[in-house]
Amino acid sequence: MSLTSPIPVLCGSGGAVLQSEGDGLVLSRSDMETRIPLRAVRRIRAEGRAVAVELTAQAGAAPAVHRVAGVSEAAASVFADAVNAILPESAGEAVDGSALVTVRAAPEPAPLSRQERKTREFRIWLAAVVLLAVVLAVVVWITASASLALPLLVVVPFGAAVTTGGIMGLRIVRNEWYLPRKGVTVEAARRHDTTPDQFGGTGNYTYTDLHGHRRVMFSQSRADVIRVAYHPEKPGTAVACQSLLRRTGWAVVVACILLLGLAVDTVVMGVVIGSLQGRYDGYTYTAG
Repeated sequence: MSLTSPIPVLCGSGGAVLQSEGDGLVLSRSDMETRIPLRAVRRIRAEGRAVAVELTAQAGAAPAVHRVAGVSEAAASVFADAVNAILPESAGEAVDGSALVTVRAAPEPAPLSRQERKTREFRIWLAAVVLLAVVLAVVVWITASASLALPLLVVVPFGAAVTTGGIMGLRIVRNEWYLPRKGVTVEAARRHDTTPDQFGGTGNYTYTDLHGHRRVMFSQSRADVIRVAYHPEKPGTAVACQSLLRRTGWAVVVACILLLGLAVDTVVMGVVIGSLQGRYDGYTYTAG
């Protein structure tokens, strides 16, 4: 048996949401949440693309009304009919519905986990890169030719990915040089379990910061115990202490990756600017 309510949820302008919940209605806005018991409701009025929740009132008093605008006209009609059909019958003198309504600050949304933040950032980055590639390809197509524009759909994302990888690598290189000298160095023990890391293996190490919190980091080392250095103000930022030779080698690799990405980006911008300047008028590509 389905436990979902057949009464529609009304989504209005300004982020307002009106829905049936248990024996009452809940009106949620960005900064507050209003709970209205059904026994405090006189009737629901559908007013085109708005819905009005009219509360009960004592004789001679004007009833209070909670209105939500910008909703679906069809949904407002269904909502009004469905809620009016389940309103309890009044017995005796009408009560002041406003006294039964409770208002509280809207609950804070649950903070995103580190993995959720990374996923959201990656999606934003991917959407931006795809949009940039399409825009640049269209510009070159209009100002030059399709044979010159279509490769940009591949070259632009490639250059962006390599450049981004180089920038992220530079952050790691900086930490590997900075944290062993300015951070807090502790020992970290290998976790002998099946907890997967970002590479799908079990190279996770745990260390305890100055506040007594156990933290997990990944290292490609095979030793049971390694030395790690973490940022004193951001204990979650940590690196494995490496030899001078290894740090230097990694820095050279990262620099080469970044230079390659910048070179590809420069070529792309050169093609786009040249197309806008008319350098490739009549350009065609012939294979072989």
